[in-house]
Amino acid sequence: MARDALLVLSCLVFFSASALSWSPYSWATYYAKKRSHPITIDGDLADWKDVHGFSMGQEKFFFVGQGMSSREWKGPQDLSATFKVQWDEQFVYIAVEVIDDVVVEPHGSLAPGTDTGSWDDDSVEIMLDNDGCEKSRYYIGDPLHHEFHFVYSATRPLVFDNFWKSSPGAPQPMFRLPNGSEEPLAYSGETMAKNEVTNLFSAPPYNGSYAFKRTARGYNLEIRMALPGAKMVPINEGGHVIGFDVAINDNDRGYGASKQQLHWSGMNEMFWRDSRFFGQLILLNN
Repeated sequence: MARDALLVLSCLVFFSASALSWSPYSWATYYAKKRSHPITIDGDLADWKDVHGFSMGQEKFFFVGQGMSSREWKGPQDLSATFKVQWDEQFVYIAVEVIDDVVVEPHGSLAPGTDTGSWDDDSVEIMLDNDGCEKSRYYIGDPLHHEFHFVYSATRPLVFDNFWKSSPGAPQPMFRLPNGSEEPLAYSGETMAKNEVTNLFSAPPYNGSYAFKRTARGYNLEIRMALPGAKMVPINEGGHVIGFDVAINDNDRGYGASKQQLHWSGMNEMFWRDSRFFGQLILLNN
């Protein structure tokens, strides 16, 4: 009972006074059906052939900011992606097929400091608001709200979860552009840390499994993980909206900043810090 009360308080502390918002984009709702057969987490998406997907292969899905845009995009063969979602009473299952004409090994994830990181590597970001309370900021160690980065590597894939720590009094973190101007990275009173959870992902609270598979046109990512705080029942049986988002980072050079980023439902303000800009994941029966 005490834990439930704390979870409710966690939502209330960060709730906006306005009505619930979610992403402003009409396409940012995904209806996930309950899985009907076993899913093997191996990066081979043959298990998913009958599951409907959402494809991001248009300019409208490009994030514009932090030096990124669609200006270097050469079309869907350069960068595009399709994601699919299924669920059962224990887990959510996510499959992402990434089309990327130049796939490189990580560099930012392995570099010391926070000037570069998993956001500068070929990677998939999965954002989750498990309890659907639209929390406007969340920190390392939060079991209900996540900004996962799954970093592709042929030999050493990596997983990161949440990047910010509460640091009262710290100045607002800023991103400096090549022209000298700055954009906010987070809120005042926060500092960044690389929070690698690769070796922890199979343990609570995630109880997860993931696998990449290199393909002729890019790579696949397959994920299974628990969602603490989520009611894993259909929306018509007492379930609730789960906040959900997908982003694809693309770095063709193997060093330096990302070339471009696809994004399903954010692209507004600091969407990576504010789950009110996530899309909606709605669970359905088959």
